[in-house]
Amino acid sequence: MTDWFKSSIDLQKQMLDAQRQALGVGQKMVDSGEALAKAQDASIKAAQANAEAWQAWMRIWGVGPW
Repeated sequence: MTDWFKSSIDLQKQMLDAQRQALGVGQKMVDSGEALAKAQDASIKAAQANAEAWQAWMRIWGVGPW
């Protein structure tokens, strides 16, 4: 009977370890998602700054509706 009990405890330990690993992978995915969101935000800001710079140059040269 003790062999069955020990086997069930070992199985539960393995299941807990697998859950811990899954949580670790999930956290890495969340961290990667946050980094991607920050990169996208920076790209949007850079594109807006670039558009504003072009508009300023167009105003200097008197070209365009800006």
